[in-house]
This record gives sequence, C-alpha cells and structure tokens, in this order.
Amino acid sequence: MSKIRANQITNENCNGAPTFTNGLNSSGVVTSTTTATTFSGNLTVAGNLGASGTLTYEDVSSIDSVGIITARSGVKVGPTAGVGGTFFADGSYNTAGIVTAVNVSVANSVTAVSYYGDGSNLSNISNGILEQISGQCDGSTRTVSYGTFTFPNVTAPEQLNQNDTYTAIAGLTINYKPPAGCIGVLVNFNYQVASETISHDVQHYRLYIKNTDGSNTDDGLSGEQEVVYGRWTHGGQYQEDVMNWNHYFRIKGSGSFDSNTGALATWTTLKRIRILTRRYSAGSEIGHFHTTYYWDGGGNVHHLRQPNITITAFGSPT
Repeated sequence: MSKIRANQITNENCNGAPTFTNGLNSSGVVTSTTTATTFSGNLTVAGNLGASGTLTYEDVSSIDSVGIITARSGVKVGPTAGVGGTFFADGSYNTAGIVTAVNVSVANSVTAVSYYGDGSNLSNISNGILEQISGQCDGSTRTVSYGTFTFPNVTAPEQLNQNDTYTAIAGLTINYKPPAGCIGVLVNFNYQVASETISHDVQHYRLYIKNTDGSNTDDGLSGEQEVVYGRWTHGGQYQEDVMNWNHYFRIKGSGSFDSNTGALATWTTLKRIRILTRRYSAGSEIGHFHTTYYWDGGGNVHHLRQPNITITAFGSPT
C-alpha cells in the first residue's frame, strides 16, 4: 500500500480542486475549512452526522425516525410561502385548515369563534338551568333535588263565582325547594277559565308564599306573605281563556324578603306558593276554573281541562 504525504492537493493546472473520478474513501476524519462544501452526488454517512449550524435540504418526501425528532424553535407544515400549520416551541399549534381527530383530550379549556354539532355528548355543560319540573296536575310525582315533588290532583272543574273574598284555586298551589346554587325560580301555572253568560267578566288574583316546615322565619319569611307585584286582573265579555301565568322569585343571597317582588334572601326550605282569587263584584265575575262553559254551539257545557305546572330553577350558566 502506497502513501501520499502532502499539505495541499490541487488539479493538474494548480488552479482548482482535484477531481476524484472513482470516488474518495476515507477511514479517518475529513475536515473542510471552507464556508461551503458541495456534493453533487450522494453522501452516505455510516455513523452520526453533526451540524453546529443549519442543516438545509430540499425535496425530502419523508423523514423516517425510530427515535425523537426535536425542533427547538418549532415546526412549520406546508409550502414556504403560505404555511398551513405551525407547531410552536411552547407546544401550541396553529392551523389554517381543519383538524380531524377521533378523540380530543383537553386538560384546561377550548376556545373557538364557532362550535358545530349538536353537543349531545358534551358533559359538565350548563345552560343555567339546574332543575326543571313540568307536568299535568294529576297527582303524579317527580324525583327532584330535595326528594319527591307531587303535582296537585285536579279531577273536576271548580266554581268560585260567588266569592267576594280571596280564595285558593284548586291545582294552583305548589310546595318546592330549589337545589343548591340556585339564583332564582320561575313558576308557571297554565289553566282554563270560563264565564257564565255574563257580559262583564272581571276576576282578581293575588300571589302568596310561605314556609311549610313549621318555621315562620326561614329565609327571611314571616308567616304567609303576599307578593305585591304578583297581583293581576283579567276580564272581558263572555270570557273563555287559557291563562299562562308566571312569576320569577329571585334569590339574592343576603338581605331580607322583598314583599314587592318576592325576592328571597335565601331559599333553603320548602315553600308553599299559591294563587288566590275573587270576583270584581256580584254579576261581574268569571268564576269557573279548569273548564269550558260554551261548547259545540251550546252553553253550560263543562269539560275539564286539567291545569299544568312548570317550575324552573336557574343557576349561573357555564
């Protein structure tokens, strides 16, 4: 085996680099002191390739790695002009396109301008409603936050057309306590009224609330209290109507009971809520409840229309 010992090798004209037509094999270290080294063919490295600067290469169709690929400043996906997606060094990802995944797990929060889909599989989402009860006044029960709620049982029409004092209307009384975290309760009574051949039909109503646990002081209430802003009157000629009455009881969290609005300081025990009614005067009343009077061309035809009740307890929406 021969050896060549030289500190420089040039081409035959001493003005450029030599050409190795059949290749160049080195068993040691090849060191280049120039700013750039160009290979026009293939470069095969059997060991490790280290680059203290930037390693640039083009037209790579794929990268196959059995280990970890680390990009300290991030990874851009797409053409150089108009990058479609970027993985940033802090772990975030920004894309101008669509992200499709079978499952997505998010430890903290998801923010978007718009959400799509019916949301049927979402959990721990609140629209502000903590509890809602709705049904006919047929004596049925519902399981609620405090136990069992029982609807009133109305099986026949009620006639109150001779009353000049306020009297409770059958079916328009509830006993209820909202779940924890409630900020207000909306009570809705839906019921039928009917006249009795009287051309001037006028009926008055009052709304009352009280504790039903034997205490007269719970939640700022003392005895049965009228909600003054719950008063109303309706009337007309030969009146036949379905009344859709509702009132919102706000829970303030502190203070005392507001007898005007019905707002409570707190609501921690069962409360009775009911509607009382009286006629305007003799000969000027509606007086028939949960029934028709006129039917199929005739009068004094009473068909029961069972009232229904809806109670909605609201919390803060999330």
